[in-house]
Amino acid sequence: MFGLGEALLRGIWALRNARVEAIALPYIIGDNYGPVPPWADAFRMLERDRALLWRNRPDLRQRYVDVFSPVPTEADRFALLRRFSPSLPDFLRHKPTWNIALNSQGFRAPEFEVPKPRGRVRIVCLGDSWTFGSNVNQDQAYPQRLQALLRRAFPTADIEVLNLGVFGYTSFQGLALLRRQVLVLDPDVVVLGFGMNDSSTAGFRDEDLAREASSWAKDLAGRSAIVRLLRYEVLSARHKQQLLGEHLKAADARAADPRTGREHYASGEAWTRVPLEQYERNLTEMIAVARARGAAVILLFNEIWGDSPYREMEERVANAAGIPFIDSQDLIARARRAMEIRLERARGLTPTPEGRGPANGGAVEVVFRVTANDQPVPKALFIVGADPALGGLVPNKVSLYDDGTHGDQRAGDGVWSYAVALPPGKRLAYVYTNSGREGRWEGLDVPALRTVVVDDHAGRRMYRPIESFGRFYFQADAWHTDADGYDLIAHSVSDALVNGRVLQDRLQRQSREPRG
Repeated sequence: MFGLGEALLRGIWALRNARVEAIALPYIIGDNYGPVPPWADAFRMLERDRALLWRNRPDLRQRYVDVFSPVPTEADRFALLRRFSPSLPDFLRHKPTWNIALNSQGFRAPEFEVPKPRGRVRIVCLGDSWTFGSNVNQDQAYPQRLQALLRRAFPTADIEVLNLGVFGYTSFQGLALLRRQVLVLDPDVVVLGFGMNDSSTAGFRDEDLAREASSWAKDLAGRSAIVRLLRYEVLSARHKQQLLGEHLKAADARAADPRTGREHYASGEAWTRVPLEQYERNLTEMIAVARARGAAVILLFNEIWGDSPYREMEERVANAAGIPFIDSQDLIARARRAMEIRLERARGLTPTPEGRGPANGGAVEVVFRVTANDQPVPKALFIVGADPALGGLVPNKVSLYDDGTHGDQRAGDGVWSYAVALPPGKRLAYVYTNSGREGRWEGLDVPALRTVVVDDHAGRRMYRPIESFGRFYFQADAWHTDADGYDLIAHSVSDALVNGRVLQDRLQRQSREPRG
């Protein structure tokens, strides 16, 4: 009976999975996803690896649908986590998709030629999901874009860029991968992009997890469809999903904490996957190992959010080693600000230096501005946050205006605005909603919180950049940049290679070798 049950479950799941056209990667604020349904295991991108903890599954071909987008209600977003139907819900049917194709070793690259052909300049990009190219098609990941740029600049040269990015990797795994699989590829240049996951307060250390012995009994039970389904049902019943209002309240509480970002990292250092000192040692050793094999090295810091001591440490390591350091975080922040300025100018909404705002005591008049991003607005766009001035966690209560009032600069131009007096220096989180019922979390924006730091000059008027409902500029989700951001990174790495003469030196060296 147990065997029949196993066969039945596996058959049902196989039939279900055969009808899946695109995989929905659900996004939840706070990343508290709960247990993964066992029928979704067939679509896992990662598999266990004793030395590296996990690795990409070889020969994988999959299509994903963009889920970092508006939804009608929170229940719609949570339902994606447990959905058994292979078809996509209506609100996702016309969303963009992206594809991946992994080689026989599990990398988003062509099959490796070993030994490296003579005359070829080989650039290996090691890193996490930013290197892999999360949320974009194969040719839009930064290593693939880098190869296209370099081949265009040097059309007669044999230049190859290999993408060895893996979701969730830290410098611990990068060092192991460098020794295990990269050196045999005989790279001329190694680009290292680690840091975001190293600083993650995951509650475990990578090096400790790698030493843990595997239990054969646990592994055997994990292969049983019945056991996995029972475990999933139990864990689902215990799992408590945190609601959007709770996230906003918690974000404001964190913002009120007087500690700096560095102090926050210090308080959680015991829970980080790779502590700062080990991060420095890993980067330094990766540079030494690559150089010992004759490869040049470039360091990338790929991250969205600022104030990370890991960024400072990586730059310090790069300076000490005398190698290029590229701060993708700064690249994207500057590009985002430039886009915001262009958007203001194109719409004729560049704020004038008005000096003081209306009489509001010691407060700052903050003007929030947002466009509907080509989405219909049956009623109005709303703003909500934990602060009483933003509705006190009551959604669809505080309306924005496109009628020339309440701080709106021009009536009917598609930019919705709302002016509110807030204390100088205050930090708070907020979200937008679209035409929902008051008190109901309906018409939701992307699954991420927006934040503001109020100008510390009392009595001033502060215009927020024109935001976009359903979109964060230069972001594909809460943790990754989009195709435009990856393109910026590719151009920066290309410039470092060309301007620093790293590439020319190797091309001249390789040109003296006969191809074959």
